[in-house]
Amino acid sequence: MYLIIVGAGEIGEKLIKLALQNKDDVVVIEKSKERCDEISKKYDAVVINADAREKETLIEAGAENADALIATADDATNLLVVNLAKTIGIPSLVSLVTSEENKPMFIEKGVTIFGNPAAFTATYLYRAVRRPMVIDFMTLGNRAEIFKISIPKESKAVGKTVGSMKLPRGVSIIAIERDNEILIPAQDTVFKEGDVVTLLARKDKIDKTMSIFFEK
Repeated sequence: MYLIIVGAGEIGEKLIKLALQNKDDVVVIEKSKERCDEISKKYDAVVINADAREKETLIEAGAENADALIATADDATNLLVVNLAKTIGIPSLVSLVTSEENKPMFIEKGVTIFGNPAAFTATYLYRAVRRPMVIDFMTLGNRAEIFKISIPKESKAVGKTVGSMKLPRGVSIIAIERDNEILIPAQDTVFKEGDVVTLLARKDKIDKTMSIFFEK
């Protein structure tokens, strides 16, 4: 994949590393010359010290042949960049958006958006305290979540079948990871210690679900 990354800050650098590990062709656009020099020394990527808000810069970066562009700067810059990228015809556009009020403007342009990273971090930290047994989660709108739980030896689920757990309405078990395999659970599937269970649940049913698996 031919990928243009706008901004070489903390998030931008992590994207560069991930993309290169995946053997993508990466072009980075960064206004800071000092930061450009740092990235050039660390990574085998084309680094352009210029303003991505200028069409000529995107053309220089090979936008006409790019498969995707990811914008990681501030909202105002990102909006201008993705707008230019869209006029050039880059098929896939992704952007960070830190302000909720700005999201509609990106969505109108068909941009895949990701919210404020600090807000995500805060959410994960709070979740780690509130529900330490949840090892990963993803929200689906404002009403549901997909999340994973690891089944310890002391869990009430160990030795029981999926069908006997009597989960609340609005809760489904999607998959069970066991010994590096993915199991699609049936009613007679038996939970074992160490299973990683993926569930889909309405938010108002999560606490009840946790109690079924973990409370004595």
